[in-house]
Amino acid sequence: MSSFIEMIEPVIDHSLTIANSRASVGDVAHGLIAALKRIRAAVEEVGGYTMVSILDGAIRDRLIIRGLRAVRSGEPEQPATIPTAGPRALMTETIMVAAADTCVIYSADEPDVTGLLYAAFMLVDRLIEALHAAPTCADLLECLQADDERDEIVFADAPESVFASVH
Repeated sequence: MSSFIEMIEPVIDHSLTIANSRASVGDVAHGLIAALKRIRAAVEEVGGYTMVSILDGAIRDRLIIRGLRAVRSGEPEQPATIPTAGPRALMTETIMVAAADTCVIYSADEPDVTGLLYAAFMLVDRLIEALHAAPTCADLLECLQADDERDEIVFADAPESVFASVH
């Protein structure tokens, strides 16, 4: 693996340490989700709808496997709820999105999205650690896809331009 993969964990964990020292668990969770959304957007930019669908499926599989392991061990966990954003959510989002942007910049020279997928999985794992349990697949994917759906609705309802430009 490249040195980029080795840089992901320290970048995310350092930013997470800063966010944890300045905000509540709920606000940190929102920062992690914002970073995950940024990585997801980068995956979509590079690989299109197919690649982002693969990422969403992999996140879903990761959460399902975690739940199945807990049931098999006899200790099923209650799913975590995504907390309401608090007063420092914007600050933690800024910190964690900056970390995600660093990962995106490092991945620019990579031939594929492996590093971005690794960063996404790391962010999911850190979110689970922050919440002390995994959110449901539906809740997490709803958060990640919220802007996608809003954008589609906004563009679907936008009237077509009736003006033409003349050059």
